Amino acid sequence: MRGRSQTCFLVFLLAAAASAQNVRITWIGQACFYVQTEGGATVVVDPPAANLGYALPPTLADAVTISHNHTDHNNSAGVRGSFTLVDGRPTTERTEMTAGGLPFVQVPGFHDNSNGAARGRNTIVQWTQGGLRFAHFGDYGQDALTEAQLADLRDLDVVMIPAGGFFTIDNRQSAALIDRLNPRIAILMHFRTALGGPAQLPGPPAVAAPFPDIRYKPATVALSRATVPSSTEVWLMEPAADAVVVNVAGYTAGAPLAPSAAAAAYGNFAGSTTASYTGFPLPRRLGETEVFIGAEAVPLFYVFGGQINFQVPGRLGPGQSVFEVRVGGARVGRGTITTVARSPGLFAAVDQNGRLGRGRRGGLITIYGSGQGSTVPAVADGVAAPAEPLSVTGEEPAVFVGGRRASVVFSGLSPGSAGLWQINAQISQDAPVGSDIDLVVLFESNLISNAIKIAVE
Repeated sequence: MRGRSQTCFLVFLLAAAASAQNVRITWIGQACFYVQTEGGATVVVDPPAANLGYALPPTLADAVTISHNHTDHNNSAGVRGSFTLVDGRPTTERTEMTAGGLPFVQVPGFHDNSNGAARGRNTIVQWTQGGLRFAHFGDYGQDALTEAQLADLRDLDVVMIPAGGFFTIDNRQSAALIDRLNPRIAILMHFRTALGGPAQLPGPPAVAAPFPDIRYKPATVALSRATVPSSTEVWLMEPAADAVVVNVAGYTAGAPLAPSAAAAAYGNFAGSTTASYTGFPLPRRLGETEVFIGAEAVPLFYVFGGQINFQVPGRLGPGQSVFEVRVGGARVGRGTITTVARSPGLFAAVDQNGRLGRGRRGGLITIYGSGQGSTVPAVADGVAAPAEPLSVTGEEPAVFVGGRRASVVFSGLSPGSAGLWQINAQISQDAPVGSDIDLVVLFESNLISNAIKIAVE
């Protein structure tokens, strides 16, 4: 699990993806986004006050929008740059303006469903950037859009919609609004994260409950006209932070993790020197480096200055937690880790003869991954799984080879390892034959693994 080459490869992939896109969307937290056009304007939407727990980056802005006059939306003073303010606070009628060279439309509305009697006004901001039509709903609280509002909110590519309830519409109302608007992408916002936000609001993954096909995304996503989906996707993004965590099986940015999974944290962990575990149980400190989730130091596989591999605590239930990387007791990195019951990621598959990435119709293969969640019997964090008794997953996964379901013979922890998931499966007799066949795994949660390629004979 050392992964130095994997780090370089990941950086290369991210750089290549960014060069092919023309808009970057970054969710800071609460209702704040930085939307940047490659070589063009930067739009900052509803910047929050620092006491919410989210830090505004030093990026210079060309336009700043404010939907209404609440402190979690109106901190234009915290944004850097000589920007034009698109100020929705005094807006009582539809207004068009230009800011940062981009066209904006301010669509007046309300923070509640009583024409502002309870919480005042709220302005929906619609603009075009990088060839994409955006709309930000601020603290929208209406039960339904008016026809006048809808006139400016058709054919949207990206909408940012509150889903936390209490102060705004809740996630079920958000789902109804998304169905009405039918945008290409709907990004949920205005819910609590482990880094901050009002305590009354729900957090992930609960906020995603009405969306069975939710797409988990990292804090920054590159987008262009060519990559906008053809049908609506609902996104749950991570809040921006100086460190991120992924499942080491699959390395899918933004995806949640499962208890007991093997994970990798990426960041600039100054002072962390290269070290690796030498036996079980896994150490909770390597050199001067530790990773804390809550008050607990977690088991470590490997550390160096840019990557730390660790095991997610088995005690974590569905939710979001803060993780901290500490070197010599001082914090050098911090971010969020979202956990769900099961979140499959795959390393590789081998056939009965140990051949990597190969299989045969009707033959057995062994698949290795991580993210299986709880097992019976449970195995303590950092401890190697026993061969007797085998520790099996509480739910049997579905395995598909070339779209054909394989028969699962065993699913559980791989003996002699920590956090390593093993699936023994029989490829169906009607599986497609070829050298480049997709293999994926999923649970009833609908979270699907990364696809690995195998050759089927």
